Amino acid sequence: MEFLALFLAALAVLLAIPVPKILHTASFRGRSPWAAMVLWQAIALAGGLSMVGAPIVYGLSPFGDSLPHALSSAVQLTLSEDYETLGQLEVHPWHIFALCLGLFLGGHLLLTLARTYFRVLGARRRHRQLVDLLSTPLPNTVDDADTQVIEHETPLAYCLPGRTNASSVTVLSRGLLNTLSQPELGAVVAHEQTHLRQRHHLLTMAFEAWYRALPWLPTNRYGRDAVLELTEMLADDGALTRYSPETLLRSLALSSAQTPPHDDGPASAPQLDNDVPGTSNTLITGARLQRLLAPKEPLGKLAVLGVVAGSAALLAVPTGLLLLS
Repeated sequence: MEFLALFLAALAVLLAIPVPKILHTASFRGRSPWAAMVLWQAIALAGGLSMVGAPIVYGLSPFGDSLPHALSSAVQLTLSEDYETLGQLEVHPWHIFALCLGLFLGGHLLLTLARTYFRVLGARRRHRQLVDLLSTPLPNTVDDADTQVIEHETPLAYCLPGRTNASSVTVLSRGLLNTLSQPELGAVVAHEQTHLRQRHHLLTMAFEAWYRALPWLPTNRYGRDAVLELTEMLADDGALTRYSPETLLRSLALSSAQTPPHDDGPASAPQLDNDVPGTSNTLITGARLQRLLAPKEPLGKLAVLGVVAGSAALLAVPTGLLLLS
């Protein structure tokens, strides 16, 4: 058990510091964004399990040779108040401290995720009410998407996710409609609809929650930035199935010239709450521009399979060790 705790601690350190720094600038992310997304999710989950599991495993090591057996023994002895047996197990203060640390970290991560989810849900509900009040439907949009227009001269476009795709909405400003051509407008709507269809807001919300819980960890900081960039690349790919890269570039440049209004924005436009992450397509990074201006060959099937298999193995290692060891 102590060796297992040491291994999990080493894995947590690797996934928290050096691996995110290397992956953050990996060139293959532009060639296969979805494979990079799978890898980032595996790193986040495996790192979280290792970080929480290492102190818990060490804290329970006096109670048994495997985590399930040690946990069962600890619960039974505690509930039965068998202090004589507990005294014979050589449970030291640092075991209790490690166990409390692991439970605290796990609870902190879960509570932060729940808190972020409900805050985002409430913010989106309030924002949707404002959109319904201040906007008018835009007919003849891509795939009959629910697209609303707000009377504001600043060019902007963003999507507002709902519980289902049917309750989601894409918001455009009058200034954007007056700026873009019909193909460019279609590319913007297709980009936002890809965000909604692939439920990107769930991914960005999870990484935003991990970042809020432990903002000093490189894996959370780099992971949040990487996932935001990757969701934009995936949305670009969705738009590119129907529009040319040149059309998409022009539309993104014009619709991203201004960010959506916040609390200091004009009263005629609905205000975006800071708790609504991932609703705008304003993140245009160098890697995103490069893949639109000079697209490279996608990763081969064998390379993609290797990334997916590596991600599955990375997640399976701490999970299997915790459940089966």
